Parts: sequence; C-alpha cells; structure tokens
Amino acid sequence: MIKETKLLSDNDWVCLAGNDLYVSMLRNKVKLHDDKSKDEAYTDVVDYLEFGTEGLCYYKAENIYGTVKYDVYFEQAIDKDNFISFYSTSRGLDIIKK
Repeated sequence: MIKETKLLSDNDWVCLAGNDLYVSMLRNKVKLHDDKSKDEAYTDVVDYLEFGTEGLCYYKAENIYGTVKYDVYFEQAIDKDNFISFYSTSRGLDIIKK
C-alpha cells in the first residue's frame, strides 16, 4: 500500500540540515507540553499533522516524567497557525467534556 504523507522522517530532517527549507521550518517551530499519557496525546497531534497540513512538517516527541513535550516544525506559517487553533480548540473541548 502506498500512502502520501507530508510528515518528514528523521532521515529526511537530517538531509535538510542547512538549506533554505530547514531554516524556514525552524522559523515556524511550535513547542507544546501535553499532560495526557503519551498514547492519548500522540494520536490526535500526529493525525492532524499527517492529514491537516498543506506543506511539509516534522515533529519530535519526548515523554518526560509523564508530560509529553512536542517540537513541531512547519514549512508554512499558515499550517503553524492552523495547528495552534486546532490544538487549543481540541484541548478546550476535552476540558469541557470532563
């Protein structure tokens, strides 16, 4: 099965080092901390990045004492803004449901 994706792999990210696209993506970086467990937090963020972006994106997730820390890099600033809106809205709805 062949599937199109705009998520960059770790190898892709290493190959970009130093070029204009890499610098542009560094400018469109978002950091977020998620207090949910890694399994719950991981799915909605990665699903959005895989299907909700127009340009390329790359993310790195770390689990630090139960808090998931994401570094997300976007090719386009509009994707960064849309991601921030999506994340704020989805987390707000989760809090309201509880």
